[in-house]
Amino acid sequence: MSRRVSFFKAILLLGLLFTSRVYALRSAPWSTGLSRAEDLQIKLVTIAPGPEIYAWWGHTAIIVEDQRLHTARFYNYGLFSFHLENFYLNFAFGRLIFEVGASDAAWELAFYSRINREIRIQVLNLTPAKRLQMARFLENNILPENREYLYDHYFDNCSTRIRDLIDNMVDGELAAITGAHSPLTLREHTRRYTYQYFFMDWLLMFLMGRSIDQPINEWDEMFLPDELEKYVGRVKYRDEQGNTIPLVSDSYIHHNVPEYHGVPARAPARWLPGLFCGLVLAGAALTLAWYKKKGSKPGRILYGLYNSLIGFLLGIPGLVLSFLMFFTDHRVTYYNENLLLANPLTALAIPLGLLSAFNVGRSSSYLLYLWRLLAPPDQPGPHIEALAEIARLTRSKAFCNMVTAATSTREVVEIFREE
Repeated sequence: MSRRVSFFKAILLLGLLFTSRVYALRSAPWSTGLSRAEDLQIKLVTIAPGPEIYAWWGHTAIIVEDQRLHTARFYNYGLFSFHLENFYLNFAFGRLIFEVGASDAAWELAFYSRINREIRIQVLNLTPAKRLQMARFLENNILPENREYLYDHYFDNCSTRIRDLIDNMVDGELAAITGAHSPLTLREHTRRYTYQYFFMDWLLMFLMGRSIDQPINEWDEMFLPDELEKYVGRVKYRDEQGNTIPLVSDSYIHHNVPEYHGVPARAPARWLPGLFCGLVLAGAALTLAWYKKKGSKPGRILYGLYNSLIGFLLGIPGLVLSFLMFFTDHRVTYYNENLLLANPLTALAIPLGLLSAFNVGRSSSYLLYLWRLLAPPDQPGPHIEALAEIARLTRSKAFCNMVTAATSTREVVEIFREE
């Protein structure tokens, strides 16, 4: 879904916005009465994902063409304007105002072909009356008083707007065939497009809360242009004579990209790298705390730096997530249990860890108090159980002694205490 910004694109692009191509066009002939209904053709355009972050999810648009007058317009619901009042403030706080606009269809198709994005087109088999109705609706929708809408990445975007319009043209038949339960959640659908970018994938999954883990139906899947294309191709409806006809009369690839093979049906899991990183960090914590307790100066320095690293890895994301959850309209971040792990107070470990590394004042004691505050009392953690299992498997006596001494989160903290 190109040229539009969602919550997670805002985080990933770090303020990098891109310019939309909007043109001042004369009124379309179908809005002035010059077009005849039977001469109009409506096309659904699906543009495959691209390598740029803002293009990962692809894009969709509607082309209205008058074949007699040789004019065609590209209607796009993924536009925004920098000139809107308080644009940047609204952008940061999740109040994203988007627009529908029209541009020259040939120019748009040439642009996407030039940047080597696959373009697939479906010709909609609507009655002449419905074609004219849809064309006039789109032209009316781009008027200044009608063109703006409050954007939501999953429930109100360039794809869902076109989905709703097409469904209205076929009297609800699109909704009727997409009521079944989806095997994937919104999170799993999102990861189909992000999994190959490890850090970005992790960041998105961290920042988004439980709302995208709820069951959805096939109708909800059509926030993705690829899914809209798929389900539109399956629709059959009754025309004015009562005949059952397919919604798509023709489909073809306008610009083929042989090296593009689509997105996977399901993204591969990332649990193994996550488990490895977690075990390394937990093992490092126990090892460094052990050497620090023995009075080792290198152990003290490394232990302090390690605490600063943990403060950075958990505290900074926790601060960002807290801001998004409690002070913005980025609803996709609400009710996020990751805040239990990435407590914003953990950021205090950054300066305390550095001070502790150089044995400044009572910084080590304050650092201990911080971890005591954050640690749930007397609750064995899965990380300790995992380390204990590894200790048993490796039969390392020293490692076994460290892990055995740390039978709960509270006792792990006690290892950090200076004698």
